[in-house]
Amino acid sequence: MDEKELKVRRIRYLIFHRASSEMEEILQKALVRVDLYSLNLEDLDAVLEAVSLYDRDLEEILFRGGSASEKVMRGLRILGLVE
Repeated sequence: MDEKELKVRRIRYLIFHRASSEMEEILQKALVRVDLYSLNLEDLDAVLEAVSLYDRDLEEILFRGGSASEKVMRGLRILGLVE
């Protein structure tokens, strides 16, 4: 299994195994719009960093305008969750 496959599997695992069912649903809907296999490793790293955050931290960013690193924001943009 190559590095890209491992990252895609990790991202999918993290999206489908959230503590919050609401956040799980939001991320699953975002995942439908993105072909992870078409992303380069840098973009996969950004998405992986974003989905690795705790649900409460993601909620703070997505719903209350909380701040995050540029890498996390890039991952959320790739998923179509922020502009």
